[in-house]
Amino acid sequence: MSPRNFLILLVITVAAVAAAAVAVVIRPGDAVYANLGDPVVPGLIDNLNDLQSIRIESQSGGVLTFQRTDQDAADATGAKWGIVERDLYPVKTKQVNSLAVRVAELTYLAPKTATPELFSHLELQDPSAPGSKAIGLKMTGNDGSVMADMIIGKARSTLEGSAQGGTYFRKPGGERAWFAKGSVEIGKLISEWIETDIFDIKTKRIRRAEITYPDGDSLAIFKDKEEDLDFTLIGVPAGKKVKSRFAVNGFAATIDEYRIQDVARRDKHPIDPAKATKVIYETFDGLKVTALIQLPETEAASATPAARPSDNPEYWVALTVEGGEGTAEADDLRARTAPWVFRISDYRYDAIAKRKSDMLEDAGGS
Repeated sequence: MSPRNFLILLVITVAAVAAAAVAVVIRPGDAVYANLGDPVVPGLIDNLNDLQSIRIESQSGGVLTFQRTDQDAADATGAKWGIVERDLYPVKTKQVNSLAVRVAELTYLAPKTATPELFSHLELQDPSAPGSKAIGLKMTGNDGSVMADMIIGKARSTLEGSAQGGTYFRKPGGERAWFAKGSVEIGKLISEWIETDIFDIKTKRIRRAEITYPDGDSLAIFKDKEEDLDFTLIGVPAGKKVKSRFAVNGFAATIDEYRIQDVARRDKHPIDPAKATKVIYETFDGLKVTALIQLPETEAASATPAARPSDNPEYWVALTVEGGEGTAEADDLRARTAPWVFRISDYRYDAIAKRKSDMLEDAGGS
């Protein structure tokens, strides 16, 4: 091919590409691209102070509605929140406020599928649909107006040229899925929104600990001085000895096992002491914590894993804190625990529920 013919072909090719580009820019339906770079929720960032409630819905966590509990506060970025479905039990303030800001910062990045049958691939099907992994999100203002309403799907941790990540979403009833710049991480379970650790009591502080089961079996340990390394098991029968001092010491450390999965008002979920496992922890500085642990009905007599009625048994704990009046620690514990009962997992209960017989072996004449 001669240079002249090559040049003519090149010009024709460039012209064709340019014509195609123009055709793409002005092609029918191009309005779908008009909002790229715009906020997904226009005006939300400027009106966060008016935010009153945030509702999330998922298959695994059900419905959780966070409501402001400090309506008189002027600045919503430091707002305090409670869970409506749990009688306004407090949630993590920073986490809820961060969610509101992240939603406000979302911007349109790219249109995605408009085929409803493909929404599930982006985890954007209806949150109430069986097997759905989507999260419904609705944000409401103090005047009852809906400030944001969307379905949140898959997230991408990073985007090219950005450390912010991206989020798939669509509007309820919308015909198209979208990809937005910005990360929106939404916990589906209540345990992801509340402080799950109740106690910060070091094992060294424990002077005495005991547990009594509904069947009457009990175990108790103690130390004479705080600096003692080991606890003593009370009531070792003749002909028996302790298998391991580590097992005995470990019972005092079970105070770290009260990590909660759920909460309920104590007056709505009473616990019968006669059917509960009772655990008491006493510290050298006068603090006494009593835990009444409600067992699944069929387990109340034996309290053994073999007797569990299901794969997801419920153990509910009522806590009473005595002593330490006037100290920040004791007063805070009483305020946090007095109106509530807390659900712990079965494996947490197993860690707490030690039996004296498991700590003993035959003395063997030694």
